[in-house]
Amino acid sequence: MPLANTLTLISGGTRGIGLATAKLFALNGSRIVILGRDQDRIKHVLDKELAPIASPSGHVGFQCDVSKSEDVEQAIKEVSKIAPVDYLVSSAGIARDSLLIAQSTHDMESLINTNLMGTIWINKAIAKGMIRRKRGAIINISSVVGIQGNIGQSIYSASKAALIGFSKSLSKELGSRGITVNVIAPGYIDTDMTSSIPEEKKKEIIAKTSLGRFGHPEDVAEAALFLAQAKFITGQVLVVDGGLI
Repeated sequence: MPLANTLTLISGGTRGIGLATAKLFALNGSRIVILGRDQDRIKHVLDKELAPIASPSGHVGFQCDVSKSEDVEQAIKEVSKIAPVDYLVSSAGIARDSLLIAQSTHDMESLINTNLMGTIWINKAIAKGMIRRKRGAIINISSVVGIQGNIGQSIYSASKAALIGFSKSLSKELGSRGITVNVIAPGYIDTDMTSSIPEEKKKEIIAKTSLGRFGHPEDVAEAALFLAQAKFITGQVLVVDGGLI
């Protein structure tokens, strides 16, 4: 139980990568706090997915739309009543694919506010407590699309690329306090977000991937667990893409 007596906060913790990370960190002894937009989904995850993984104090969840700064502020206030956060995994994100000239202003704003600003707001709120305690690990989830770009994902790519620059800068700000800040850039992972990709396109992606498959959410969760425990790694981007790029 390497994470015993710790608290892990995971945004976007009700599905996909966030849920897999929540389960893996819980299996390694951490108490989990998940943030999500759907209260019913939060309850399902707590009752069906995390409850069987025992925690002395019980895992908890709060409704939070990370695209709204006031939601993040309120959620972090509630989290602070539980215990100090040792590990933050910021995995909340959305995709709204479209060529730039056809993309609506609403979708562009949603992408930036959720994928980028949501992570920034949570990082800022949690970093304050970590600075006081002079310890902690922050892991922000970006994407390989933020590294190499992709047709129809210019705004999504911009939001994910910005996370890398943000995290590298934050690692320099927090390093003297013993806090690590790293990024995971997943490739194509088998989640709800990629379920709408046409089969022919999936075959093309798999053909370009050295390991010959889409990733599983658990593949990314294992990388997050590694970075959470890595004491001398910070400001780095760990690509988890099966050799795609």
